[in-house]
Amino acid sequence: MSRNATIIELVKKLKALEQEQENSRKTQAALKESEERFRLISETIHFGVFEMDENGSLLYTNTSFQEIFGLTLVESLVVDWRDYLHPEDRQQVVGQLEKALAELETYSTECRIVASDGRTRWIHLHASPVFSDTGARYTGTIEDITKRKQFEEALKKAKEEAEAANRAKSQFLANMSHEIRTPMNGVIGFTELLLDTELDDLQRDYTETIKRSGEALLSLINDILDFSKIESGELEFEAIEFDPELLVYDVCELVRPRIGDKPVELLCHVGDQVPTVVKGDPLRFRQVITNLLGNAPKFTEKGEIELAIDVEEEDATRVKLHTTVRDTGTGIPSDKLEAIFEPFQQADGSTTRKYGGTGLGLSICRQLAKMMGGYAWAESTIGKGSIFHFTAWLEKVPRKPARRFVPAELSGRRVLVVDDNRTSGRILEHMLKAAELETVVLDSGEEALKNIQEACKQGRCYDLCLIDLGMPDLDGFTLAKRIKAADEMKGMALIALAASMQRDARKSRQAGFDGFLSKPVRRNKLLQMIRRLLGESSEDGRKTKEGSIHTEYTLREQLKRSVRILLAEDNPVNQKLAKIMLSKAGYQVEVANNGIEVLEIMRRRPDDFDLIFMDVQMPEMDGMEATIKLRSEGFNSIPIVAMTAHAMKGDREKCLEVGMNDYVTKPIKREVVFEMVKNYVLSKQMQ
Repeated sequence: MSRNATIIELVKKLKALEQEQENSRKTQAALKESEERFRLISETIHFGVFEMDENGSLLYTNTSFQEIFGLTLVESLVVDWRDYLHPEDRQQVVGQLEKALAELETYSTECRIVASDGRTRWIHLHASPVFSDTGARYTGTIEDITKRKQFEEALKKAKEEAEAANRAKSQFLANMSHEIRTPMNGVIGFTELLLDTELDDLQRDYTETIKRSGEALLSLINDILDFSKIESGELEFEAIEFDPELLVYDVCELVRPRIGDKPVELLCHVGDQVPTVVKGDPLRFRQVITNLLGNAPKFTEKGEIELAIDVEEEDATRVKLHTTVRDTGTGIPSDKLEAIFEPFQQADGSTTRKYGGTGLGLSICRQLAKMMGGYAWAESTIGKGSIFHFTAWLEKVPRKPARRFVPAELSGRRVLVVDDNRTSGRILEHMLKAAELETVVLDSGEEALKNIQEACKQGRCYDLCLIDLGMPDLDGFTLAKRIKAADEMKGMALIALAASMQRDARKSRQAGFDGFLSKPVRRNKLLQMIRRLLGESSEDGRKTKEGSIHTEYTLREQLKRSVRILLAEDNPVNQKLAKIMLSKAGYQVEVANNGIEVLEIMRRRPDDFDLIFMDVQMPEMDGMEATIKLRSEGFNSIPIVAMTAHAMKGDREKCLEVGMNDYVTKPIKREVVFEMVKNYVLSKQMQ
């Protein structure tokens, strides 16, 4: 190689070496800059940063790490940081960390340390493996979470205190409920009994005022308890099978006395698609409907009130029922339609308002509707009336619904309905046609007479005539007498329909009626009576006995006299009240003072009783323990209904868990007690 070539080659190598040195300087500068950036970030960040070898010894710590532990830089790298772990956490943390280091896994935990100054701190430790040419290392962070933990502890303590206060409030409400309901039981119960005695007008007025005031106080107590349960989230819903049709008719019977002598007709319509059985909370479902229907008589002086229920929507497992309450009352201003559903609000908030109430009822209705997956609202026109709506989702019963009762022997029989209220006529027509009865509806007594005469001339006489007693032109009594007076019409069966609280069975019998039903007419009772009347060939056979008349109560009254009830109650006032109430209704009643006496009576005479009303709170042996012993000794078929002044969350569930069949609260209401007897004794005997 020539000398020039050698020099050129050396120059090239020199330049390459210079470039390599320049690149190295740049790399070192970049690395230094990166290290300075890391160190700057590391030293200014609010949580600790560390590097750890595979044995858990620290290779690097930042200022925050040192401050958390209360160590200097040298101390943090020399001492074993694990020695500062809180004694109660050390074993667990060290064990978990050693496992993570051995398996090269990410490790994260929250634990306590005792810093060099003796203060206990909570930290969040997080470490992840990093792999390099020098082997496995761990980098991670430590965050001081002491303030967060203190806040969580304070929050937990506040929550516990709030729960304790809530339990104390619930217990206070339960005690107050018990203390108020017990005397109210005597006040309302004996007032009702007093009203059944001979009183002059002034005494009756005073007594009815006492009863209304007592019921208003009880309603206030119930509203406040329900509102309190809803507000605290303690209101629970049950899943019980029930028949919505029977429920709405029961509500109608409960509300009908509030109409009194007003010229107001109470109507009830159940859609054909409404299932015979659904699953939900019948108590809460009934509560909403009772409240909505119970308000209507206050604001309706004439016309009609209609309760209707139908299916709005359904899916594979649920059905949405839409209930409406329509009245022809005073109406509600449009700007008040939402306000009335707010707590303590009423359409008329003045101190001189005509109608009382707490203003909680509709608010509770809306809340209950929401909890059932539905809603409650209203529409209204001043002077024309209002319509209140209530929707709720209920579970379908996982079995084929029973078919509505349609007696085969009624198919094709001819029925005439005479009712001046066209809505009532349409409802009755719907029921009768569904039972395959040939039905004609007229709204005038005179027109009915002409129609019957013409039908008989054509050889197509009616088998039955349903007649409203309160028609304006020719009332039901007069029409019945004229029908019975005509030879060609004498064999036709007649059923009287009485609106509101009319009790005209005797007068109806004298007029020639064969049956008597109160409005709104239940479908099953109507068809049962028609079946009985049309199934008896002779006119005399239509009477239960000489000079009597078929009513919805005749069969039940016969059954009542054979019903035997054991009443377990330690309070003498309640004993007297319940015994008089049940005895006057026709039931046979025996009293036990406590659970021990109940057991002794049942062991001696195991087949003597059809139902036990069991007070929950009794001396020597309470109702719960007595029920458990009865069920354990084989007394499983006799229904046991709890009676208690407690009406708080869980009370009903506790009663059902020990083997009771149902639950009623004090003050004992006659209609509720009689409903229990009907459900658990009479209904079964009538099947």
